[in-house]
Amino acid sequence: MEYKIRTLNIEDKNRFEKFNNDLLKEKKSGFRYSLSTIKEINNYEEYLVERNKLENYTIIPNYSTMTTFYYFDGEDICAKIDCRWELDKGNLSTEGGHIGYITSPNFRGKGIMYKLLTFALTKYNKRNIKQVFITALKDNRASRATIEKVGGILDSYYEREDGEIIARYWVTTT
Repeated sequence: MEYKIRTLNIEDKNRFEKFNNDLLKEKKSGFRYSLSTIKEINNYEEYLVERNKLENYTIIPNYSTMTTFYYFDGEDICAKIDCRWELDKGNLSTEGGHIGYITSPNFRGKGIMYKLLTFALTKYNKRNIKQVFITALKDNRASRATIEKVGGILDSYYEREDGEIIARYWVTTT
């Protein structure tokens, strides 16, 4: 499988809409892993502007700067990873973590997130962030296995207000 990892550009509109719509369908069906940030995008161009702003400063009060990378296989966007650069913002140090990610339901189980997460760890290392905090729902075995595969060490569990248990990991970026 030949793939690319990069941020979005204006030519990715149709690919992004398909990717996002697949996630929205899954969210409506009750799938609960990592879908809280998936929302309908009505204006792709505005979405790109917002993403670009987030890389340099926060447009959301008390939220980290962030870069989102996408995993492309040919014409398909298969997955995305949000790299949040400032752990001390919002709830990132308790349950959000440095990294948030999701794979399209059509591409799960193919090792894509391992490649994307490995790529992201190199980006943190280049920013001199030597340890990354990553979380997953305790019962999300696939996500936890991926975190552990890249060297994640379980730190603790955290119970959210909604009762969900979060597994909290630290991963060295070198």
